[in-house]
Amino acid sequence: MSTSRAPERRSSPRGVENRERILDAAERLMAERGIDGPSLNEINTAAGQRNTAALHYHFGRRDGLVRAILQRHGRPLQERHDALYAELARTGRLRDVRGLVEVIVLPVAEYLALGPSQRAGIRVWAATLDQPELAIEEIQTLVDPALTRVSRTLLEIMAHDMPRDLAVERLVSMVRGALYILADRAALEDAPAARRPVLALPLVAANLVDMVSAALVAPVGEPARRLL
Repeated sequence: MSTSRAPERRSSPRGVENRERILDAAERLMAERGIDGPSLNEINTAAGQRNTAALHYHFGRRDGLVRAILQRHGRPLQERHDALYAELARTGRLRDVRGLVEVIVLPVAEYLALGPSQRAGIRVWAATLDQPELAIEEIQTLVDPALTRVSRTLLEIMAHDMPRDLAVERLVSMVRGALYILADRAALEDAPAARRPVLALPLVAANLVDMVSAALVAPVGEPARRLL
């Protein structure tokens, strides 16, 4: 996804309302069908916009629209990431692996419990990180400072027992995997005919923290060491 931004617009109250309607429609359709699934015209129509240029006016191209969705949901998530990180600092647990993983996982799990828009936002986040052309540098621009600090600390801890390149690969894989699991739960929450058994969300989150924490510090096996 390109990092280009839509031009800043000063909107009237009606313009702000139209912008929010476009975001509502875009996040719903992109959550259901992927970032590239719905056409921009389809999103514009779903938002009730008679002016076919409305979406372009507010967001520019598709990447500007996606970035606006990420920003919409990124702000409340960042507040919760910051709060959990501050609590780790207050209690002297800034190098506690489980506590650091909780900073990553718990805000997302809590957020998707808030409603359909929040669940759609999580699914769009997951779809964005699933783009092969998205460079690590671009991912870093989408991540809030607390998560950056957590990631750096986890890498420092992991690098004591494995090469840094392997630690990076393991951390990225596990964080992405956790996000996909929570995005799948978000889809399940909104599926009217879902028949899969569903654990209580707090239990899902706690179990996911256990899984990620264990995987990050698991010993490097002999086959991997030989390949290294």
